[in-house]
Amino acid sequence: MAKPKDKKKTKELTSEKALELYKNTITFNVLSRYDPSIKRLLYQTSYCVIYNFDQETEEWNKSDYQGSLSLYIREFKVPTTNQPNLQDLQNLFCYGLVLLNRSSPDLFSIGLVPNNVSNHYFPQGLGNGVTSMDVELNDSLIIVKNLTGEIFGLWVFNEVDRLKLYKLLVFCLTNDSSDL
Repeated sequence: MAKPKDKKKTKELTSEKALELYKNTITFNVLSRYDPSIKRLLYQTSYCVIYNFDQETEEWNKSDYQGSLSLYIREFKVPTTNQPNLQDLQNLFCYGLVLLNRSSPDLFSIGLVPNNVSNHYFPQGLGNGVTSMDVELNDSLIIVKNLTGEIFGLWVFNEVDRLKLYKLLVFCLTNDSSDL
């Protein structure tokens, strides 16, 4: 009696998947030039516009930043002192959000620290009373408040991308880091 042939499932690389892999590789390589601590690309969207919130006038102002936006995982470095400073905060960024600007060579970036990490290392905040980052979805903007108190609006053209990015940002800020 003949044995049945092993039918291993092989995934074929379609032209669409090959193009996606190529784009991700190029994006990763470009981002690694700006942030050598990048470990893994999590998500990217092709078009985003950054807005700044003016807290005095309570108005959104369109910035000069527009282009593709990427969210990625960074290498996490634990501070070596009991009194962490701003440089230590740079090393604590577990995630990065970078917009590759189409209108100028200037980039827009935000380092993201899970709130349990920022609360652990900066329980009093950075002298401004802000002890954790925040993200919310409001109409067509993803609103991000960083640890220095700045508020940014991310307008993502594609609504599906906007929702996915928002959910990923929520996860990045609220996940339980066991590296403490």
